[in-house]
Amino acid sequence: MSRILGAVSDRPIPPSLLVAFRALSETGRTPKDFGCPQPDPKAGHPDGWGIACIGESEEVYRRGALKAAADPAYEEAAKAVGRLANPPFLLLAHVRRSPRRDEIRADYSHPFRKEVSGRRVFFAHDGAFEGFGVRNQQTDSMALFDRVLEKLGLLQRDATEFKQAAAEAKATFDEAFPRKVSSYTFAMVDGDRLVAHRDARTCVPYYGLHEARREHISIVCSEVLAGFEGKWRLLRNGELLVLAARS
Repeated sequence: MSRILGAVSDRPIPPSLLVAFRALSETGRTPKDFGCPQPDPKAGHPDGWGIACIGESEEVYRRGALKAAADPAYEEAAKAVGRLANPPFLLLAHVRRSPRRDEIRADYSHPFRKEVSGRRVFFAHDGAFEGFGVRNQQTDSMALFDRVLEKLGLLQRDATEFKQAAAEAKATFDEAFPRKVSSYTFAMVDGDRLVAHRDARTCVPYYGLHEARREHISIVCSEVLAGFEGKWRLLRNGELLVLAARS
């Protein structure tokens, strides 16, 4: 369970965006806020964080295992994002909520990074596969990332092909974990674009993604962010959204 933030901008990422998102590590809504079962009573999403942001020939990629709101490293990463100078910029950030203490580690914090055919790819997931645990040094989200990339292949796919590849990846987990996947909701920086997909299987209102577009920036977030109120749209369950960077 987690909160996800993605953005595509032709100007520097506003510092207030990552500040507002950081607050969700303490105040982000949890399943019990929607009347759904919750494995523990803790507030927010305190079990690690990650920030990835790329510009033209630039990159900031930092992760931590502490609560984002209490970790100076998060603030340092946000400042590093603000120093990027070569647009367009693609941002992906994540704050995590883990029911298992032994899985709260920086290397298990999202987003995850890979290079595919020379392009940088980052992936952040909101959901869990009951009974998966850690296998071959991978969490369920890391395994999902690998499976999606496997189905996509080396080329950058259009929205229709991307959605089909994601469906094939999800089908393999549906077979292995019938009725035990809470959500496949994810966001992914794929080279020069941001791909966001909402697919909640349980507690549908919690596993949401909202979209907001302004003159110079497009934002996708699990929740409407304080200070960025206005016209937000909740993605339909099953929707896949592609936001391309403008150079």
